[in-house]
Amino acid sequence: MPQDVTPATDRSDAGPPPYQRLLVNPEAPRGYVVLGALAILVGWMITSVVVLGIQQGIRKDPEGTVSWLGLLATNLSLIVLIPLSMLVARALNRQAPGLLSSVIGRLRWRPLAWFAVAAVATELVMLGVIQVGGVELIGGDGGSGIAPDAAGVIAVTLLTSTFQAAGEEYFFRGYLLQAVGALVRSSVIAILVTTVLFTMAHGIWPWESPALFLDRFAFGLVAGFLVVRTGGLEASIAAHAANNVVTFVFAALTNSVGASLGAKDAPWSLVTVDVVKFALFGAVALWLARRMKLATVCDLPLTPAPHPGTRLV
Repeated sequence: MPQDVTPATDRSDAGPPPYQRLLVNPEAPRGYVVLGALAILVGWMITSVVVLGIQQGIRKDPEGTVSWLGLLATNLSLIVLIPLSMLVARALNRQAPGLLSSVIGRLRWRPLAWFAVAAVATELVMLGVIQVGGVELIGGDGGSGIAPDAAGVIAVTLLTSTFQAAGEEYFFRGYLLQAVGALVRSSVIAILVTTVLFTMAHGIWPWESPALFLDRFAFGLVAGFLVVRTGGLEASIAAHAANNVVTFVFAALTNSVGASLGAKDAPWSLVTVDVVKFALFGAVALWLARRMKLATVCDLPLTPAPHPGTRLV
């Protein structure tokens, strides 16, 4: 090992590491996580400029509105965070494949399915509460009638919003959570830092809209907590995807897609329902994780195994 490279492990890293410590390994300096986060952001920005530029060249949406094509372009620009996060973790941080997904080196499909059922059920229950209780929505009562391209918006939502949500989770609760966890041992600090970054990335500031800031912050907090406590991204992906799918299907049926996607404020009554929803799903997800006995620490090698015939030096 070169003399100027400091091993990423330390004596306190004894025993199987938890999810947030999976970028800590002896083959890459810890400081590389900062370079990795910047590399992912640069890749995402370049991709976004290209994808959104193509969409704008085809059709520019009127101000305050979002068509099915605009929603598709937005989703595609965020889906790219999945391969970018995996590529950077593997190439720069020398992480074994799959460890951004969970502590067992892959997405756990059965738990993901159960978390998805719980998340969708929670979303539908709370949507019923909102409708019956007359809770004010973002942008007031929404638009008039059904969006003119509702079928397209719903199709794009069903086909791509799950992957868009997964893209955000792989970056914020995946790479960034592990990156902060490589620099600080406290899972609480790692969750708080990534939650603040997640909220800021949505362009929401507490002095501009305390309610909407709390809404995004509460989701990020619950999602980060679930990732650490369940050992993977399955619960956070399910919650994020269910929230987005239900939100945009409902927005298509009420002609409020633009208001939902470009929200700058939110009524406190709606935020209260959302926070209760996040907390309820978190409790159900933890119960499911305990029932399924999900692993929360990693017993796998943190770096890729050498190829056969490779001579170690």
